[in-house]
Amino acid sequence: MTPDCDGGPRRVLHWFARLLPALLVALLASIACGGGGSSGSSGGGGGGGGGGGRGGGGGGGGIPSGPFTGGRTKYVRTDATTEYFLLLNDHWIIYNPITNYFYVADPGSNHVMVLSASSESEVGAISVPGAYTLDDTPDHTTLYVATVIGDVYTVDPVGMTVTNRYVASEIGPSGFPSETALVMADGQVALLEGTGGVGLDGAGQAALWNPTDNSLSTFTLCSYFITPGGISRTPDRTKIIVSNVDAGEFCILDESTGQGNSFGPGGFPSVNFRISPDGNYLAVPYNTLTLPPNNTYAQIYDLSTLALANQFLVSGDTSTGSGFAFSADSTTLFVPNAWTIYAYDVASGQQVGWLPNMNVPFQSGGGAYGPASNPNLQATDNTGLLVGPLEEGVGFIDTTVMRTGSVGSQFPNGYSVPASGPTSGGGQIKITEPAAFGALSGIYFGSQGSSDISGVSGPNTYGNFGWVSASVPPGPAGPADIYVTTTDGGMQVLPEGFSYGPTIIEITPNMSTGDGGGTGIIYGYGFGPVGTATEGPLPNVARSTASMSSTIPSSLQVAVGGNSAPITGFEPYAYPSASPPFPLQALAYTAPAGASSANITVTSSTGSVTTTSALTYLPPTQQFALPGSSLAQGIYDPYTDLYYFTDTNKIQVFSKALGGWQSPISIPAAQRLWGIALSPDGSKLAVSDASVGAIYVLNPASPASVQTFIVGSSSPFTVNPCGLAVSDAGNIYYWVTVLGQGGGADQFFKLNTSTGAIYNYLIDFPGNGANDAYLRNEISSDNTRVFNNAEGYVFYVDTATDTLIPATIDDECCYGDYDLTLSADQAALEATSFLYDYNLNGNSYYALNDREVLNIQYVYGAKLSADGTLLFQPSTNGIDVLDGRLGNLLNRVALPVSLSQNYDAMVADGVDNVLIAITGTSGDGIAVVDLSSIQEPPPLPYTRKHSGGRGVEGTGVAHSVPSLLSGRNKHKALLPFSYRVPHVTKLLPQQVNEKRP
Repeated sequence: MTPDCDGGPRRVLHWFARLLPALLVALLASIACGGGGSSGSSGGGGGGGGGGGRGGGGGGGGIPSGPFTGGRTKYVRTDATTEYFLLLNDHWIIYNPITNYFYVADPGSNHVMVLSASSESEVGAISVPGAYTLDDTPDHTTLYVATVIGDVYTVDPVGMTVTNRYVASEIGPSGFPSETALVMADGQVALLEGTGGVGLDGAGQAALWNPTDNSLSTFTLCSYFITPGGISRTPDRTKIIVSNVDAGEFCILDESTGQGNSFGPGGFPSVNFRISPDGNYLAVPYNTLTLPPNNTYAQIYDLSTLALANQFLVSGDTSTGSGFAFSADSTTLFVPNAWTIYAYDVASGQQVGWLPNMNVPFQSGGGAYGPASNPNLQATDNTGLLVGPLEEGVGFIDTTVMRTGSVGSQFPNGYSVPASGPTSGGGQIKITEPAAFGALSGIYFGSQGSSDISGVSGPNTYGNFGWVSASVPPGPAGPADIYVTTTDGGMQVLPEGFSYGPTIIEITPNMSTGDGGGTGIIYGYGFGPVGTATEGPLPNVARSTASMSSTIPSSLQVAVGGNSAPITGFEPYAYPSASPPFPLQALAYTAPAGASSANITVTSSTGSVTTTSALTYLPPTQQFALPGSSLAQGIYDPYTDLYYFTDTNKIQVFSKALGGWQSPISIPAAQRLWGIALSPDGSKLAVSDASVGAIYVLNPASPASVQTFIVGSSSPFTVNPCGLAVSDAGNIYYWVTVLGQGGGADQFFKLNTSTGAIYNYLIDFPGNGANDAYLRNEISSDNTRVFNNAEGYVFYVDTATDTLIPATIDDECCYGDYDLTLSADQAALEATSFLYDYNLNGNSYYALNDREVLNIQYVYGAKLSADGTLLFQPSTNGIDVLDGRLGNLLNRVALPVSLSQNYDAMVADGVDNVLIAITGTSGDGIAVVDLSSIQEPPPLPYTRKHSGGRGVEGTGVAHSVPSLLSGRNKHKALLPFSYRVPHVTKLLPQQVNEKRP
């Protein structure tokens, strides 16, 4: 549990939270959330927030809504998965004057989202793996996108297509992975080294890179400058300004001379700074860490003299989670907190107005480098819009409707009860309000004002809050934003807070095998009742992602292809968070049998909604039971056209061509056969025994002759082999589990079956006891490389020299998973949910939205299509199909059978996309799953640039074992999964009591 900026504990699901020791997480959170000013602080000019409206006695009684005062302020849901406040990044978003679009990076979903400034709607999404920072060329015709993987991409903003990819290992003469790329006046690009995004440990070096000739020179930062954090360029593109993540002064670098000068007092909140659009000023939050009103300042530096030009008290947030913003004409500084945006004249420091801020709850907590529940306002157009990303979307703030005078009512998030009604309108909704508010002036459903509004402002005590109520006007089918406004200028925005009739947001799985029987989930709004909200902003409903067990509304129905489908579960609040961002609901149903695409219709008490061609049917599964068996792993033999599966004490043999099980291969001394591997030439089949410390080797053409090699031990602690790979020469590369020992034992070895000699690679991790039974590896078809995944640390062995070569990106042992698979053409490899090329250059990683990670658990056994363009990831009751190059989820397939949790749930033949799945939680059968009709993605629409660095077939830099284990750069971070789908693990019987040290 970790504190968050709303003051309550949250489950820490985001990858970034795992980077910090608990003490540092708590410290950062306290600085970010408690160090700045609040709405009760004194402020300049207009009175510092909260005095006027908060003392009001309540709303009107049965009055109509007046004119709408929110202007163009609007939230747009984009399904972004990044928790933007957890990373230090001043370049999430950029405005392009040619297209009049805003482009927003979302590394969690591998996309750059495109939103129209005029329509305030999403108009496109560009696939860029790990998209992190955005900048453009001086003529605005090309976007540069740096990524958390370290690659840099260029994008055509008009065509919304990627034009080039610069691979991290090939930037500059020796590689320069970069998480920030800023285009300078002469066309060179300022880079900030690192991967994973800038967090507590900061980034690496700054450098200047010429994409034309691939030359690169690093900058010498200012004296006493420790670790770069925030980085920006001046609007004239001649200078770079860097903040110090460890506190301290700023460093400004002249691109032409490379000279650096330091300025400013710095301080931890100064990691966030803003440069005015005219290039004259730099604004930075500053606080003295004393009691209000003496702790919350804005400091304004003159960038021509580097002197402090002004310092004035502000009422907004001045912690590390601050979100300062300049107006387009550089005359106004906006200083937000969670509920209000304060506006100050830059020259005088006087407050000139204020605006209600948008507040959308986030799903995971931790320290904040930016506004947590509000938009991070980093971009503006020429019409007064301030725009920035936030939880699952983008917030538009209309500064042309600035309020003056005392700050009015300040609303937190809220929830409508009920949250749905018919398109004809009618009925009343009620929103519990935990904060006091002034007299109501309107409640609006989209653009329609209610004709009957009322409310009572409560005393702001837990369990005894106020409320507002409104009659529902007619409206078009689908979700509507709710706006609550008060006469003192306050405004509450509830994005998609009400649904006219039921709304379908997503249907997943979107595919089923023709025999049906799998479980489908439909996410949306208005499926049934919501909580009574007696706890104020927290929905008063128990939520669970493990299963849907809430009472199913009697009016709720699902039809697939016109036929009724049984509903098996209902969740009134689908998000597993205490204060969800939207009133998302979910229902579970059983997919009927079918043969073609089918429409899905959901009917509730408020109406019906249909999604056309929502479920596509694939060929039925072919199931082959094997009662009493416990299959662990399978492998396909292209020389015999047979599949071999490890069972308890025998190798089971299956022929797809003959349609049945064949005579098994007996291993007399075996007790628990586990991993299985075939040499590239098909002459050797190697099998590990996870109970007696043995590896068995046989020739599939004459399986009666079995060699036995004892490689494990039972004293002083138990060591057993698990995953393995075998070469044509008979070298077996194998991992072991170590039981009864507290870590530090070596776990990766090579067995020479000709001599019996064992070579120790001196890798003493993961050290997870029983869970290490899921370790696995694969050998390349030419026997030159053995690829390995040590629960997140990915590397290969050069078999000629026994050197270990790590991936360019990794999740670092031991925070990943154990999966690993290599495509038949050797072009692609998946390990620990990351996607690599043959040289272990990082390409991408799994990317699912915040709904697709709910109500699902993966099992081990991911497989790639023959050319690596598709990746098949098994789950407990289905298969996810992802783009094998970009990591995006393309399809989710529902299966009528559960898949094995033993070890490796699927087998691919390396030819087509017909897979063999091990079925049953105990592995007592198999199913043939034909996915060959799933369309493979088209070729990528861009070229990969190689400019003097390592080529496509380059081998990279060999590392000795010591450098492999200790050569971490401190800025090397985990890559961003907003939520990592967990893999189900099931321990062997003798391993149940083994604990991870």
